[in-house]
Amino acid sequence: MPRVADEVAPDVPPRTTRFHLWNVLLVVVTGTFVTVLVVLTGDMQAYWPLYLVPIVIASLAYHVGGAVITSAIAVALLALLMPADGLAQDAFPQLVIGMLTFVLSGAVIGSQARRQRRHNLELEQTSIRDRLTGLYKGEYFHTRLSEELKRSDRYGVAVSVVLVLVAEFDDFKERYGRYKAELLLDHLADVLRIAVRDTDIVARYDETTFAVILPFSGEREARLVAGRIEAAAAEAEFEGDVLEPAAHIRVTTAHTSYPDEAVDQAELLRRVEDRLGEGARMQHAVGAETASPSMRGEVARS
Repeated sequence: MPRVADEVAPDVPPRTTRFHLWNVLLVVVTGTFVTVLVVLTGDMQAYWPLYLVPIVIASLAYHVGGAVITSAIAVALLALLMPADGLAQDAFPQLVIGMLTFVLSGAVIGSQARRQRRHNLELEQTSIRDRLTGLYKGEYFHTRLSEELKRSDRYGVAVSVVLVLVAEFDDFKERYGRYKAELLLDHLADVLRIAVRDTDIVARYDETTFAVILPFSGEREARLVAGRIEAAAAEAEFEGDVLEPAAHIRVTTAHTSYPDEAVDQAELLRRVEDRLGEGARMQHAVGAETASPSMRGEVARS
């Protein structure tokens, strides 16, 4: 769990070009279809322009490099498929000009696709919203918390923070898969939005932890909100699998208030993180004790 004093590691931008099997298969299938069409009909002059389709697909998926490679393959296929007596005198220049046009078009499309993908990546990195849940990112949470603490000092009001940890998330992910685990986080984000006030700030603190800033709220209000969140999460149903369509989870919450329990932002977050960790350990111990009689029964029967 990140400490406020820790430096936030900068997001490492993913590579803008990645090898995806489905993209390759799509290029291969469309190119093969055009080649088979030319072979079966024997009419190269009528159908060779269809090679533009796999070239465009390759340029969109793999930018300029994909367009050039696919165009070279298309030229090689056309050379192999060319009739023994050659093409008509006026058809060959058209073929050459057409293929050069395809290469240039694919390069332009690939360049634009690369530029657009980089632009989208920059927008995503500068966005204050988490891509998966739609909640605020952790960086924005720290910024808003600092602003709320300054407001607290200025007007003499309390500010509280509630952390919400998804218990046994790794077990859920292992059982139902990554996709269902992401759906769980997305659904839980909606549960949190409903459980708090419109003026509260809900953020994704880290992979399995959410955070809520409660302006103008002291320890009592924070305790009530934490209890409401736990109850709402316990009642919520999350998508499981065929054997268990409706899955349930538990969450662990912890809360701390400023200025009653902390003197600054670092201490506020340190206290609430410590309390959350202690609560998670206690909940894990209670779960183990609850499961221990059945485990002992299994051992006895064996």
